[in-house]
Amino acid sequence: MTRLFLECAIRAALIVAGTAIVLYALRVKAATVKHSVWVGVVLLMLMLPMWTAWGPKASLRVLPPLAQITANEAIAPAGNLSTSFVPSPLISTWQAVLLGVYLLGLCLLLLRLAIGTLRAHRLVRDAVLHNGMCISCLCAAPVTVGFLHPTVIVPEHWRQWPQAQLDAVLTHEGEHARRRDSLVQWLALLNRALFWFHPVAWWLERHLSALAEEACDNVVLTRGHSPYEYSEYLIDMARSVTRSGARLNVAGMAMPGSFLPQRIRQIMQGSPAPRISRTRMVCVTTACAITCTVFAAGTLDHAGQNIYAQAQRGPSGAPPAAKFVLGDLRIEGGVHDRDGVRSRILKLWKDREYNDGKELADEVTGVGIRGDFQKRGYFKVLVHDPVLQPLNIIDGKQRILVTSSITEGDQFRLGTLTIQNVAPDRALSITAATLRDQFLLHDGDLFNVTEIRAGLERLQQLYETRGYADIKVEPDAELDNALHRVDFTLRVTEGPHTQ
Repeated sequence: MTRLFLECAIRAALIVAGTAIVLYALRVKAATVKHSVWVGVVLLMLMLPMWTAWGPKASLRVLPPLAQITANEAIAPAGNLSTSFVPSPLISTWQAVLLGVYLLGLCLLLLRLAIGTLRAHRLVRDAVLHNGMCISCLCAAPVTVGFLHPTVIVPEHWRQWPQAQLDAVLTHEGEHARRRDSLVQWLALLNRALFWFHPVAWWLERHLSALAEEACDNVVLTRGHSPYEYSEYLIDMARSVTRSGARLNVAGMAMPGSFLPQRIRQIMQGSPAPRISRTRMVCVTTACAITCTVFAAGTLDHAGQNIYAQAQRGPSGAPPAAKFVLGDLRIEGGVHDRDGVRSRILKLWKDREYNDGKELADEVTGVGIRGDFQKRGYFKVLVHDPVLQPLNIIDGKQRILVTSSITEGDQFRLGTLTIQNVAPDRALSITAATLRDQFLLHDGDLFNVTEIRAGLERLQQLYETRGYADIKVEPDAELDNALHRVDFTLRVTEGPHTQ
């Protein structure tokens, strides 16, 4: 969950930044074009969580090779041996807190959006139709509401406007309706609710509103209205809003607001609305689409993570080797007996052949290196992901250099080893002392996972020779991190006895 939040946040920031760079580099100034591009960004952000979780990914292997910690168990003896440690919860406490805060913010903004949507619907329903005009006493300024069929609603005092002002207002709001800016703003508000923790979502909502107003203002000026008179109309409507105490705050409306000073400056500049050729528009669309796709689907990977395929191809793209063998081993990290571990692993894997380089690396690190440390009391050793490097091909066998980083942790010793019947009121058929002798470790010895497993196998074999074929043993381990000691309790379920 945390990774999804982080990935979505980073990808959204990169998408917005990349799009802004493309628009700046291509000198795009037309409000209609910029508005269309940013609408595409909002739609992509709305799909981003699903894309990040389940969508296709393209690995960009541009990072240097780096060993990363795997999710291997820090203390897990394999096979039949289990421990009493409680499994980690699906999410930690702080993750649960963050999720709760996010859901709280999401619900509040979605509730606000839902209330605004209902109010907008009610505003259209209660508006009075007079001479083809929708009039509402709730409006202090003209508004355009509705998604599929936008409606322009004017305040009651619209009759006091000069004809030129009425024409400008209807042209402006009619352009909002034609462009369906109310639907776009609703989607931007939905995106802001989904990404309420991200500044770019708030910026996108405001920027889209500003671009929509600028695009509609340009249409008004193109129809021949005076910039000075049109500015006066906007100021007059702003005064009406101020006198009413507040403007109607309904989601999905376009009206003069906090962008008024910026709009008036643009209107008074008197420069014609910039146009863009079809060819340039295609270039802008293509560049933005490529940029957004790369940031939405691209995943930076370390070059070492692709070393398996390189090893299978062989050096310089040579045909794949028939077998893979361990050519050399490099152990990194502050560990004891580094050279001894390397020598023992190379000796054990001297004649082992594999059909796959990854399988070779996994066994060398997971079974060989990890097992070697756990034999010497490093019960909580962490083995990091290996990095593979092809060396050369000898006798048709691809030799591989395996590099693994180790965090060995503390050495643990065996504290006590207690064996008892799973039913506490029943005695064991074989004495606890005899069962304890199946384990060659003594109290105080370095904890050896391999020997514990071997002792469990001998214990089971002993029971089988005594006629107990369904013997079950439940290990229960308790770690004392202060004393670096492992106390073991084995609870035995003997099952039925057969002759």
